[in-house]
Amino acid sequence: AKQKRENKKNSSKSAAEDALEAKIRKKTEAAAARAESRKRPVDREEEKIEEGLSDDYSDDYSNDEEMGFDDEYSNSRSKKSANISSGISIVTSSTPPPPAPAATDADGNALFTRGGGDVRNRPPPSQNQQQAFDPLREAQLAKEKNKKKVNSKFADLHETGQWGGLNKWEKYGICLITLGAIAAAIFFGLKVGRSNVEDTPPPTRNPTSSPSASPSASPTGAPTDTTYRETFGLGLMIAASPKLTLPRDPEELKGAKNNVDSTPQELAAEFVLYDDPMNFNARDPRFMERYALVVFYFQNGGCAGDWITRTKWLEVPSSTDDSDGDDSEAGSTDSSSPSSADHCDGWHGIVCDLKKRVIEVNLSKNYVTGKIPMEFSQLLELSTLDLSNNALVGEVPAVALSMRNMFTIQLNNNKLEGEFPFAEVKNGAYILDNLWIQENDGLNGAITGAYCELNSVTLDCNNFDPQPTYPVEDIGGLTTFEADCQVSELVSPKEYTCNFEPSVPFTKSPAVAGATNAPATSPATVCGTPG
Repeated sequence: AKQKRENKKNSSKSAAEDALEAKIRKKTEAAAARAESRKRPVDREEEKIEEGLSDDYSDDYSNDEEMGFDDEYSNSRSKKSANISSGISIVTSSTPPPPAPAATDADGNALFTRGGGDVRNRPPPSQNQQQAFDPLREAQLAKEKNKKKVNSKFADLHETGQWGGLNKWEKYGICLITLGAIAAAIFFGLKVGRSNVEDTPPPTRNPTSSPSASPSASPTGAPTDTTYRETFGLGLMIAASPKLTLPRDPEELKGAKNNVDSTPQELAAEFVLYDDPMNFNARDPRFMERYALVVFYFQNGGCAGDWITRTKWLEVPSSTDDSDGDDSEAGSTDSSSPSSADHCDGWHGIVCDLKKRVIEVNLSKNYVTGKIPMEFSQLLELSTLDLSNNALVGEVPAVALSMRNMFTIQLNNNKLEGEFPFAEVKNGAYILDNLWIQENDGLNGAITGAYCELNSVTLDCNNFDPQPTYPVEDIGGLTTFEADCQVSELVSPKEYTCNFEPSVPFTKSPAVAGATNAPATSPATVCGTPG
């Protein structure tokens, strides 16, 4: 009876354990089914891949079992059975639950893509949807469309440069046609050229009364005839002497040297055009330099004999024979050679450069009279003008001092008057470095700041504005002009002389005057009346 009770107790216990294990298995399968229904399609795909791998692993395991490597697996199975028998429930399932059916629409099409996207959100296909723009493909299509069709016979020549579809005779024909065209061109060219030569009449023994051809549009060179020289040269002289009246016809200048009413400009124009042995071309810059110096000679006392020294000025040959000068005495100032009449060849006070251009006029202390001629503006290369210690009068013309290369101006101790053109002179003579205009009691003006940069400035302190006088309390200090320069221009002249002494008129000594007062040989009988 005791044994029966124990058997009954064990059987009831085993039934309870089986019921509990069945209940647990049921709950586990339900949970797995719910999890499977919540999985995304991609997860299902991954599980299928894993199942395929597990099948491979099971095959490997079966191979291992055949080879006797299943002891560890048997031990794990026995341990799992022991745990179940001791009341610990471990549920394992080697076969996963079947996947949930994929969601489909009424037509049986899947509602989700393999990546999990909802196909219902995909926009409907458009009937007018264009293909994506491909620039490379479009360029290739355009190139194919614009490709010119080439004759099949010249296809190889067009693509590879080699003759292709032409046979030998066709090639020969093309070469002959080309050579024929070249020969025809040469033939017609020679024929036309020969006809032009034959149509040209031979030169006549005597010149024709009318020109045989029309004149060219522009001159081929500088005219050299006398009429052109006189007309063009007189025009230049009129432009250089705008305040005077010169005749418009060069013929009217002839005889000016015999007319006491002639002006220095008329006498100079007649000399340069008709009596000058140098006979410069009117386009030569020395032509107008010659005119300016001759005007200076007639206007400022050279012709009248006022100058103390006038060596070689306007010397002309005394004879008109054709001798070449071999019989002339050595050192004679009356040589018939052209070089003796050149103003660059010994005229007193005139210095020229290697190109025979006047660069210096220095007649200081020579008793030069009259006004400074405006014709000095024609001395374009002049750099030094020294007419100091003379008897010059009148106003200072700005045009006579404003040449581009003017570097030194010395007009001190004369009788000049009026306003000195500081601004005009400095604008033209922008490299001016030395200005001496002191001892001219009637000269005044307003000196500008542009003269602060000069190397040397000398003027009468009481005649110019701003008053460049020394301050009363500091005689040894800076002048007012220097102080203004340092304030406004931050520079002052390196050498500044403020003159307070009155001018002393320059006069010739009686011995010098009596010895040289008589005029030298001159082509003119009168010296002209300044206009």
